[in-house]
Amino acid sequence: MISSSWARPARLLLAVTSVALVAAACSSSGTSGKGSNGSAGSTGSSGALGSSAGSSSAAPTTPPKSTAPPARKVHVSGFPDGTTVGVGMPIIATFNAKITSAVEFSKHVTVTVNGQPVNGGWYFEYSDPNSGHRMEAHYRQQNFWPAHAHIHVDFKLAGVSAGRGLVFDGKLTSIDFSTGPRNIAVVDDSRHKITVNSDNAQKYVFPVSLGANNTPTARGTKVIMEKGVSICMKGPGYNECGVKFTQRLTYGGEYLHAAPWNTRNINNGVDSSNGCTNLHTADARTLYDFLRIGDVVEYPNANGPAMTMGAGYGDWNVPWAEWQTGGAVPVS
Repeated sequence: MISSSWARPARLLLAVTSVALVAAACSSSGTSGKGSNGSAGSTGSSGALGSSAGSSSAAPTTPPKSTAPPARKVHVSGFPDGTTVGVGMPIIATFNAKITSAVEFSKHVTVTVNGQPVNGGWYFEYSDPNSGHRMEAHYRQQNFWPAHAHIHVDFKLAGVSAGRGLVFDGKLTSIDFSTGPRNIAVVDDSRHKITVNSDNAQKYVFPVSLGANNTPTARGTKVIMEKGVSICMKGPGYNECGVKFTQRLTYGGEYLHAAPWNTRNINNGVDSSNGCTNLHTADARTLYDFLRIGDVVEYPNANGPAMTMGAGYGDWNVPWAEWQTGGAVPVS
């Protein structure tokens, strides 16, 4: 259990810029005796008012014109940018308002790897359900990024529709990032070991203790989200602050981290953590220095519920066919 709160990806190095919403414009009103062009109205072909004796006739009026309110502008922030990440890191676009269509967004945002177009897709979700408006979209291919690659994203969104009454402001134009080696860690709960492979060669094997039966570890594919934040942890028999060599895997508080209080259970293959992956301090430090944000950590047989996309960077747990539907917002 972690005492500090954690924000969604927009809180992770993403600075979301607030954009003022333009108030609805007023509609024009007609004036008695005026036509739509502003000239005096007439009641007959002669143009004279009251030309028929003993009768009067009011000048016709033109119905007022309604002016549609200006479109609300939606700002997009992008992550990662200008850094090197692991091959499991999705591209994350965060919106400062809830969009209702991603058809044009998908057409006007392009991704290349080493200068070549790729076949990937965007998947939309609500990043802050309590607010009811902020959204994010993740982009990935069917498989992980290639290692040692350069990824470029063009956002050609100025004035592009984000749904009825919404347009993108176009301030974000591009992001660039690179991938490091293909680092894949596999945590085998039956052996109580974590094995790290780098560019398809085995690099490390360390003992671990995973979640106890009443505080299990989620199974599935996770991605390192954050490194090094000082945190406090509580669980059966411990209440520790300043936990070292932390690498975050879920919003709910699963980490790779040093657990010097749990040495016996790590050595004896006993799952006793509060859901985290407990390591000896020296091993945790080695992995902290070696792995990076975006590296993949797989839990094929952990004792907990299935990892989901909303639980962290859980993108790789969404089947590709489902991913291509776009999630919460239509993309076609």
